[in-house]
Amino acid sequence: MSRHTRSIERNPQMRFQLRDEEILNAIQGYGGVMARRQLKELFWPDKTWRAMEKRLSKLYRGNYLDWPAREEWRFQPIPEPICWLGWRGALLLGKVSNADVPDRDAGNENQQRKLEVDLRRSGFHWLREPRWLQLKHDLRLVDFRMIVEQAVRRHKSLSMGTWVLEREFRSDPDVIEYEIPRHDGHAKRVRKAILPDGFFSIQNRERLIEGKPYTARFLVEIDMSTEDNPRFAREKIRPSIAYLRSVQYQARFGYKSGRWLVVAPGAQRMRNLMEQAKVTLGRDARVFCFTTFDRLRPETILSERIWHRGDGEYVGPLLEI
Repeated sequence: MSRHTRSIERNPQMRFQLRDEEILNAIQGYGGVMARRQLKELFWPDKTWRAMEKRLSKLYRGNYLDWPAREEWRFQPIPEPICWLGWRGALLLGKVSNADVPDRDAGNENQQRKLEVDLRRSGFHWLREPRWLQLKHDLRLVDFRMIVEQAVRRHKSLSMGTWVLEREFRSDPDVIEYEIPRHDGHAKRVRKAILPDGFFSIQNRERLIEGKPYTARFLVEIDMSTEDNPRFAREKIRPSIAYLRSVQYQARFGYKSGRWLVVAPGAQRMRNLMEQAKVTLGRDARVFCFTTFDRLRPETILSERIWHRGDGEYVGPLLEI
């Protein structure tokens, strides 16, 4: 029995609570899919797993949440238990955000597809199913963001700016032109849509009071490859620095300042990426900062010496706090 078929059989009768809407908003706000462990960290940090599972099950039976069906566990690359918005949850949040969609029943596949289209036309993006092949990457990105947010909360002088999701870049991409050298010594002009994994900023009130630049801006690249890939320079490094210097970047964010944060799965992969950046850009590779997943914790991500600058001349904290 498919997930879409069995959704008709669920019991939508439940007492919806304020925290339920907060849970749905968190899933939507973090990109549309979250691991259950991430939800527990946010909403049930001091409770048992049983307490969480009891509430999530009610939301699932009410079609507010969804999760993998049995056959999806068998055939899709699912690294851990996950949740995303069910059709009733998407409809509720869409209407809260003023999406122009009528109340309806969407218990079958065709009805859910139509709801997805109608919500998108109204500006609400519902991830009806996870991007299965990208799922591990997407969960890593949620981990990264949660660590950043926890780190910012540890410092009274810091505050988070807006977090721009990858889906926002995909729905409204910035297309830039830049040059790459050819073997004959000439340059080739290339057009490319820039699709970061995310963008965020951090404000420092103490620097504001002192009259210093107080906003740090970052673009995120979560790297999942474990093998050396020489195409990284062509597909990521050159267009990424061109984007920072582009009128499109300035038009979207209001500034040309920013750094790319590249998080690699391991030290060897990080060194390979750094070498490609340095060979490709020389000193200009300083706008890239590299680290590895295992070094990311709330107490290290901002203020510890875990970030390697792309030109190879500096290892230090992300921010001077």
